[in-house]
Amino acid sequence: MIILDTSILRSFALDSVSTDLLRTIRTSGVDRVGVPWVVLEELTAQRAVPYRERYEKARAALQNLRKAAPWPQGSLVPLDLEGFQEHWREKYRTIVEVLPTSEEALREGMQREMNVLPPCRFIEGKENGSPVKIGARDAAIWLTAVEYARKHPDESVYFVSKNTRDFGDGTSFPFPMDEDLKGIKDRFHLLTSLSEVVQQFAESTDVDNEAVASTLMQSGGPSAVAVAARNRIGNRRYSNAFEVTAVPLDRHGAAMAAPAPDTAYGWVSGPTVQLVSFRDTKAHQIGEHVWCTTSVRWRLGGLVFLGEDVPMGRAGCDWETRVLISTSQSEAPLTILHTKSPVALTAEDWERLPHPPPPDGPLDGPFTFGWEQRDREHAAFWHTRVRVEDFLKQASSQWTQDPRSVSDEPE
Repeated sequence: MIILDTSILRSFALDSVSTDLLRTIRTSGVDRVGVPWVVLEELTAQRAVPYRERYEKARAALQNLRKAAPWPQGSLVPLDLEGFQEHWREKYRTIVEVLPTSEEALREGMQREMNVLPPCRFIEGKENGSPVKIGARDAAIWLTAVEYARKHPDESVYFVSKNTRDFGDGTSFPFPMDEDLKGIKDRFHLLTSLSEVVQQFAESTDVDNEAVASTLMQSGGPSAVAVAARNRIGNRRYSNAFEVTAVPLDRHGAAMAAPAPDTAYGWVSGPTVQLVSFRDTKAHQIGEHVWCTTSVRWRLGGLVFLGEDVPMGRAGCDWETRVLISTSQSEAPLTILHTKSPVALTAEDWERLPHPPPPDGPLDGPFTFGWEQRDREHAAFWHTRVRVEDFLKQASSQWTQDPRSVSDEPE
């Protein structure tokens, strides 16, 4: 088990080569990659605290603006701190698994901080210069790794931290950390950088471009990308807007205009997927197999939702994804690591996009549903508008009456 400290994960971006490498090790099955629960919460807090502070500043600025402006101002969406935190927890869970931090480890961590026992220590206070005890979280992280090693006697544990000041460099350990490792020291290893992890588990290697292209198409790549496109860039009708080149279609499926850049809100059907190109390929020998990460440009085409006035259109876009594949393990599926926003097609690329033949008559299924939904929404809008206008007319006639003609006495 590879157990990472906070200092490792916060040292690189979530879409970096380092992240890809951790996912590769985890996906390959050569070893597990995890973090103590305390690490996950520290990483989440490092994002949530600045977010909350900026939100409060924005709310204060908006209140000041409202005081100065002669007309109503906009409003901020409610602060959803819990939702923000869970968003980042899920991001990190795509890279690592989370190891529970036991109550015993938390309690021991607090006791070590109170008694200034390693990895806890004193620091100089900022206000009056008096020493301050710190390190309870570091102790809980360390003890989580130790507990895991004791509960899994058949596994080697690689604890990875850049925090050499508190955890050391692995050559020796102070009391009571040395006592923690009694009986497990031969299989508990402290590494101080991700490069040491690479040296331990992976070896950089070369890979043939033809092998990469073949694997991208034969590892279920197009179908995996089609599913991801529907889920990530078009799974709800009026959300997840993305750029496309599109031809709006009437309710019979006939083109209403020439292809042009537009905004789509979801896929009605498909999309079809073509491999356009790939770049920045990195290959590593991990165990007996070669694993590659590469940035792939896919061309997507199909029917999309365009909006209320013209619900449907035939569209295409290019979508870049960073993927993980194995050129030596045919049964390993393509894994999408992260993505970029889709971009509209050029006129030349649009001509190369395969389009389905025009329909012989009115389209059924989702296409018809889109137009029927549009008709219902328009009917509901106009019905509501007429009722509101009638109400305003009646109210206006009452408000313009001579006040003296309205009796205050009950009938």
